[in-house]
Amino acid sequence: MSQDLAQIEQEIRTILAAFLKNPPELTGSTDLIKDLNLESIQIMEFVVEIEDHYDVAIDLESLSNVHTISQLAEVVVRNQQ
Repeated sequence: MSQDLAQIEQEIRTILAAFLKNPPELTGSTDLIKDLNLESIQIMEFVVEIEDHYDVAIDLESLSNVHTISQLAEVVVRNQQ
């Protein structure tokens, strides 16, 4: 059973806050690169953590269009179905 988008977005923010050493306030519109200055390897490590948490596989094509936390949550929802 898939979770709703708002719940997944909140969980992603919680996981990301634990992943970062000193996170700023995280919202759905937080940009993973521009706002958090994450490097590509950090993003990939975070995505692996999200994939493990939700037991989904996110392909690189989908990931290339993800910039914000909300967009990542949408990809997780699509991959749960």
